[in-house]
Amino acid sequence: MRILAFILLFLFNNGICAGQVITDKQKIADFKRDILNEVFMPRFDTLRLNDLMLVKEQHGVVRRITTFQKNKNIVLYEHYYSDTRKLMFTYALDTLGQQTGIENHYSEKGVWEYSINWDNGTWIAYDKKNYPFYSLQNKMKVKADSLISKMYGHSFLTKNAVWNVTGSYMSNAKEVERWTDLIKKTPTSFMFRYDVKLDKGKRYDRLIEFEIDKDGNFIPNEDEFVFGFEDVPDSLRRSFKLSYEDAIAKAKSLGLTENDSAKAVGLLYWENFRKPIIYNGRFRFYVLLRTGTIDKDVPHGHSSRTIKYDVYSFNPWTGDFIEKKKMMATNALKIGSGLIADND
Repeated sequence: MRILAFILLFLFNNGICAGQVITDKQKIADFKRDILNEVFMPRFDTLRLNDLMLVKEQHGVVRRITTFQKNKNIVLYEHYYSDTRKLMFTYALDTLGQQTGIENHYSEKGVWEYSINWDNGTWIAYDKKNYPFYSLQNKMKVKADSLISKMYGHSFLTKNAVWNVTGSYMSNAKEVERWTDLIKKTPTSFMFRYDVKLDKGKRYDRLIEFEIDKDGNFIPNEDEFVFGFEDVPDSLRRSFKLSYEDAIAKAKSLGLTENDSAKAVGLLYWENFRKPIIYNGRFRFYVLLRTGTIDKDVPHGHSSRTIKYDVYSFNPWTGDFIEKKKMMATNALKIGSGLIADND
């Protein structure tokens, strides 16, 4: 009897029962069906299949299932409402941590509220009751696209600019809300942010930012780090000419030398003029090479780390080399952030 029981247990654990093989689809369904009810401490469960690995997490009232796909650089995430099998939202990230594909949001009643396509920069609201100004929002998005096309050309709009939906806002005299949130009164101003692509696969967050009123007129601003447009000649109002690989190669031809501890990194950058006018900066493509690190330890105080760079600057519209300069960043969370001139 013990041997028989052992055999039956083995067959059951391996998905075989009375000649029936449990498919991967059924294993995934069973894995997701366990809602980890009444689990309040962090808990992780893992399901490994030939082409997939699923990780289930419970942190208090938050349950998330992460799906890793073999040989694919995309990770899928599913968030569920507390102690239920009802989806709250789903999204995907690439290996650089950037959002990609379709993001979907659902209400607690299971209503599909809206979706965002991160690859082409679109937003569709399905639950129109929660978005009484949906038509107005779409109208203003058309005006925003038209302004970019006017300033940089239609080719730039279609090839280089991708609307960042969740980075955009609408407001009135009493409310400021994200584009996908509920606003009670009619919005009268609209803040738009767009990601910018240099070439295929190279995308930089929120490098276009501007605000327009209900008539589509540009509202000046000098406080935002990225704001306004570059004054581009009519002859250059098209997609960027420079590519990432060309910039790296040109920098090396100009003297940039890599080694085991210092590799060149390319970064599309907005040089901000900080003026309350529509022409308030310019795009530059930086090729950065880390040249040194200075750590400042202050006992019982604010310690800091300053990273120094050699920077080769290019005009992305033409591909021309502009200058080589020294720059630095203190306590920067990611490369290229907080860059200032190094005058030492």
